[in-house]
Amino acid sequence: MVLNINNQLDLLHDLLSLHAEECCGSTSECQQISRLIKSIQQQPNINSNLVDILDGIDHYGNLGANSDNLDDHITSHQPDIQQWLQVIKDSNR
Repeated sequence: MVLNINNQLDLLHDLLSLHAEECCGSTSECQQISRLIKSIQQQPNINSNLVDILDGIDHYGNLGANSDNLDDHITSHQPDIQQWLQVIKDSNR
């Protein structure tokens, strides 16, 4: 099954929401975040506000996937995650 852009944004939002709410996550979740970003970046005509945050989310996912202390990584990015969640929500209407 191929995910459309709305499905991808919903999944990205869900993953980031879990990190925001639980302040913990897994390496595989971070890897999935980075894969989703790569796929979303391939989409034509994505919202310009969304384009502005994709590199930051990708960087977050890559660092998290390689972090020795993922919980601290997630906690230290809470303000960014909250901003990203709002932009994703606003872009996926």
